[in-house]
Formats: sequence, C-alpha cells, structure tokens
Amino acid sequence: MTAVRKGYNSYVAVDASGTFSQTKRETGLLRMVQAGVVVSDYATLIVELLGDNASPLAGEVYAALDMPWATLVGQLTQSARGK
Repeated sequence: MTAVRKGYNSYVAVDASGTFSQTKRETGLLRMVQAGVVVSDYATLIVELLGDNASPLAGEVYAALDMPWATLVGQLTQSARGK
C-alpha cells in the first residue's frame, strides 16, 4: 500500500499470504484492493512478467510453475520458430 501511495503500481500474490485466519486474510486483501493494489496469484504474476509466450524462457518458467501445458507451449514455440 505504501508503494501505491508513492505512485507505483503494486501487485500482491494472494497465495503468498502469511496467515491461517480466513478473516484476517480477507480483511487484508480488501484493504489492499481498496488502496489500489492489484491482487493476483503467484503463477499469473510470473507469467505476466514473461510478457510473451514466445519468450525463450517460457517453457522453463511454465515447467518451474508445474503447469501441465508447459510442454505444449514449448512445442508450439519451437514449431513457430521452425525448429
């Protein structure tokens, strides 16, 4: 929330929350959303950092995130490049 107040775009990965209390988790997320923080999950945020599935890192990133379609993305990328 401080980053938003200082003019930065701020993102939070909800699955990185550090509480076992559902009430505290929901209250904290609501406060962040009200302050302008973008709430997402870690996998989505990492994929967005790629910017493009054609990135040479895409296959490795998806595999590291244990996304079952990572192999398909790698195959499509290689096919598009004619490899």
